[in-house]
Order: sequence, then structure tokens, then C-alpha cells
Amino acid sequence: MKKFLSAIIATVMIFACMCCAVGCKKDLYSAYKKEIESEMKGSFDFFWNEVSLNETVAEGNLPTYGLIADRYPNKSFNASVASVGFGLTAYVIGVEKGWVTREEAQTRSLKTLQTMVALQNAPDVSYEGFLAHFINMNTGKRVSNVEISSVDTAILLCGAVAAGEYFGGEVKALADELYGNVNWKAIERVRGGKTYLTMGYSQESQKLLGDWDWYAEQLMMYVLGAGSPVEEHRLDDTAYYDFARNEGAYNGHKFIYSWFGSIFTYQFSHAWIDFSGKKDNNGTDWHQNSVEASKAAYDFCRDRRDEYVTFAKGGWGLTACDTPDGYSGHLGAMPRGWQSDAAYPRIAATVAPCGAIGSVVFTPEESLKALKYYGTLRLLNGKYGLADAYNLDREWFASDCIGIDKGISLLMLSNYKDRTVWDTVMKNQNILLGLENLGFTAA
Repeated sequence: MKKFLSAIIATVMIFACMCCAVGCKKDLYSAYKKEIESEMKGSFDFFWNEVSLNETVAEGNLPTYGLIADRYPNKSFNASVASVGFGLTAYVIGVEKGWVTREEAQTRSLKTLQTMVALQNAPDVSYEGFLAHFINMNTGKRVSNVEISSVDTAILLCGAVAAGEYFGGEVKALADELYGNVNWKAIERVRGGKTYLTMGYSQESQKLLGDWDWYAEQLMMYVLGAGSPVEEHRLDDTAYYDFARNEGAYNGHKFIYSWFGSIFTYQFSHAWIDFSGKKDNNGTDWHQNSVEASKAAYDFCRDRRDEYVTFAKGGWGLTACDTPDGYSGHLGAMPRGWQSDAAYPRIAATVAPCGAIGSVVFTPEESLKALKYYGTLRLLNGKYGLADAYNLDREWFASDCIGIDKGISLLMLSNYKDRTVWDTVMKNQNILLGLENLGFTAA
């Protein structure tokens, strides 16, 4: 009888906690609704407006329809393949929000995927289905000597999966074709007895580039690779379990950390793939890992309030972004593999709003409080919502928005609000197969 009563009490307590969590989430959304909706709409508008809609292909050029600018307003006519992936996902959100019609978004998604499949067949722009990091929005050709990028292609594929699951029909067929064309085995290599995926391919040297030998934003690549629609292109779990999992802690928050400690590395794969409630064969819970990393990133900036005005006023979430000295991928919190060089203190107080916002599903209160504060900075707010970054210590505000940063803000705010992206992508049988093949099970 006592065991029976204990079981009933435990069930009631769990239900009560779940109800409390749902209630708290509703209260938080209500408190920050204006800021959430404003940043989501501004970010969506970036992807809807800063795009090539040119359906005419001049002689000697490649298709460009659907290519999305890497940044605005200083776009230099360069599209980012990752921007296209975020954009395809943004179109799904736009329909759900009523910002565009389903027909408009479906047509744009279909034509965009047609372009991307065509570019996979252009030798200089692609390698084994992987695409160039940057593509000229006017010509469809690879920008300068830029690399063929594995992770940027993965982001594109995640967007394609989202579009395919949401719109179905021809969009789904093209998304599957784009996905299936990528040969994941072509970017595997063995070094020091371990198997790694590589970061890309150089057309100039005809060699594979650096290895994904540390934890970072690449989790999506293993899931996509292990679930490929084409069996000959499909990965086993070796590369997934071979990359380094270095564990550290900050203020009691223990987690597997990335090389630069940039907060985006704990966010990007999670924008599409819902890792919550799942563990791999090592017992790793990547969702909880990002919770701990986000809390540590928040504490890292809060602990330096006396050193930097930017942090004292409420900014946090160090991540790759524009800085007063140009774009930098060095920004990040401890623990990290890389140790700051002599120039680092000059950019250390540079904060990108997407850093905190992109962790809203992990640290909702801290992230939404930061979002509200960023809205008070007049010079940070513009046509597409929040600009890329700022540094109060040097009285500097970025002039540009960057596609991947607007993208992570939009997708994570959407997931926080109603799980739109997660619920769409997690229907995909290849994503589910990839998780299964990597050994993920319910936690």
C-alpha cells in the first residue's frame, strides 16, 4: 500500500512540475512577447528580402534564384550556403506566423532547391555534393578561392529537410535529392588511428581540409550522414565517436566544450535536431550539455562586469561575430581549448545579440532578459531587427546583419515559442534513422 501511495505521489509531483514549467514558459512569453515577435519578424524579413529572385541564367553563368546574402547592407553580392539553409527554414516559420502565404513560400522553396541541386552539378562550385561556402549572387559561381564547406552544406541540408517535411510533394522530392547527392564518405579520413570528418575541400589544391576532431557545431553532420537517403553515401558511427570530448567546468557548470568556447557551437545543430531526452552510447546528453554551456557563458560575462561596461549593462553570450577590428571567430567563454592571444582583450567585450538569443531554449530567462535589453540600444536596432554585434567599451556598433546570426535567433525563438522547427524536422525519417544509427536512445 505504501509503495502504491508513493507511486501516486511521485506521479502527481511530476505532473505538477510539468504544469509549472508550461505555465512559467507562457508567463515568460507573455512578458517578452513584443521583443520576441519583433526580433523574429526582423530576422524573417532578412531572409525574405535579401535574396536573388533572378530566374534568368546568362550565358556562362549558373542559376542564382534563391541564393541569400551572407550579410546586409554590405553584402558584396556574396551569398552564403548556410544562409540559404536558414532561409529555407525561415520560410516555414513565415507561413506559420502568417507573414507570407503558403503558396508564396512553397514556390520560393521549390525554386531555391532547384538552384541548389543544379549547383551540385557544377564542378567548380561543388565536390561530391558539398557546396562552396560563398557563392556569387549574380553569377552562381564560387567566390574567389573559397573552400567547399562541409558544415555549411549540412546547414543547407537541414533547411532543405525542414522545407521538404513542411511542404511535401515536389519540394520534398527535391530536398531528398539534394540530401542524397551528398557523399559523406568522401570527407572521411583516418588520422592517428581515428576517423574524422573533414571541414571541406579545396578546389585549388584538390585536397581535403582540416578535421572535425573536437566537439563543435558539427553534430548535425553525423546525424545527416548516418541517415543519408543513399546507402552508399551513409556513414557508420565511427567518426561520431572518435572526435575529442573534452570536459571542463565553469562556476559548477560541467560540460563538453568546444575549441573557442563560442556559444554558437552549442546551438547550431540544436536549431533543427531536438536532442532533448536523448543520450548516445557514451551516455552524452547534448541538450543538457548546451544548457550547462549556456549557463556557464552567462556566468562568464556576469563575472566580468567590473572589467567591461558591455557586460555590466547586461550583454552576454560571446560568439563568432563582427568586432571593431573585423570579423572574428575567437570570441568565446571558458572553458575552451584555445587560449586568448595578446589581441583578444581588444575584442573581448564584443557581444553579438544572437549569442544569448540562440540559447533561449536552454536559458530562457537569461536570454529573454538580454533580448529586452538589446532592444533599448538604439544604435543596435535597424531594418532587420538587431544588428550583428556591439561593444560599449569601445563605443562601437556593427553596421551589418549576418545571415547565420539572424538565422539562429529566428529558429531558436521559434522553437522556444512553439517548437515549429523541431516538430517539422523530427518527422523526417532520415533524421530519425541517423539518430538511431548513432546509438541515440531515450534518456
